[in-house]
Amino acid sequence: MLKTSIYLFLLMFLLYSCEYVERLTSKDPYKIDFTSIDEYPLFPSCDSLATISYRQQCFEETVAKLIQGDLEVHEFSSPVHVTDAIIVHFEIDKDGNANLIELETSNLVRKTLPELEDVIRESLVNFPTIKPAKKRDFNVGSRYMIPIYIVD
Repeated sequence: MLKTSIYLFLLMFLLYSCEYVERLTSKDPYKIDFTSIDEYPLFPSCDSLATISYRQQCFEETVAKLIQGDLEVHEFSSPVHVTDAIIVHFEIDKDGNANLIELETSNLVRKTLPELEDVIRESLVNFPTIKPAKKRDFNVGSRYMIPIYIVD
């Protein structure tokens, strides 16, 4: 009877210890969730702000102002009246470089304003120095989208 109890105890110990070890090893401290970031990319003008939410707001406003400024300088002409919206998908890579991923727009805008994508791409390339986003003190790439409204 004692021998059976010992075997049963060892069997239970092995079964539960395997689950315990698996739970411990599944929480890898070096595993990083790249679907969220701890710190937004920073333009030099946003670096002194105290909270993450203010830095995020500053980043978004700065991106919008820079792209808007470049679009206002360029003179677009269209043979037809265009009122539409486009969505600019871009990334800030782990080195702090901005790159256009996609310009989501209608065929009308593509046909009537073919230079629009080049102007936006150039605007992103000419961004001032950006500190990349951070996750657990690692520089990471991050993707964003910004709407642009075309009003004729």
